[in-house]
Amino acid sequence: MEKNKDKKVKPTKATKGKTESAALKSTSGITQEKFDALQKKHDEVYDSLLRATAEIENIKKRSQKEIENIYKFSNESIIQELVPIYESLDLSLKIEGETTAPDKIKEGNKILLSMFEKLFEKNNIKIINPLKEQFNPDYHQAISTKADESLDDNLIVEVVQKGYILNERVIKPALVVVIKNT
Repeated sequence: MEKNKDKKVKPTKATKGKTESAALKSTSGITQEKFDALQKKHDEVYDSLLRATAEIENIKKRSQKEIENIYKFSNESIIQELVPIYESLDLSLKIEGETTAPDKIKEGNKILLSMFEKLFEKNNIKIINPLKEQFNPDYHQAISTKADESLDDNLIVEVVQKGYILNERVIKPALVVVIKNT
């Protein structure tokens, strides 16, 4: 008997030539009503599967479109804040014909600078101004060195350009002059 376990069961003469459903009914003893009910249930589940698959594809497409839009318009809020600063600078250049007192120009520049400072604060941009601090290559870029025995090595003695940090990431290192006594 154990030899028969490994052998595949061959279809009998009764099931040969019949459709798969007929073969299933004849070998399992399922009635036509029960078979029709199972077939209907199968069709419903298959339909649900197709609908779910289509819904997943639609969600993927919508998500991809939303990601594209987020990327495309991510700078919109900062641009809206930059436009008034640009317009103010543009307007100030159009007043060429009139003689403008230097104190008025300085006052206008202070207003523009305060607008930028508010923009930076609102967008979590921090300024790196490391004068008299120790050189840190993560935040500073040395463009020159000076020798001065009265000062410690790696001390920043001049900031040529300030650096900037956006959300704890350096987006532009400060350009500095560093003491190097060798």
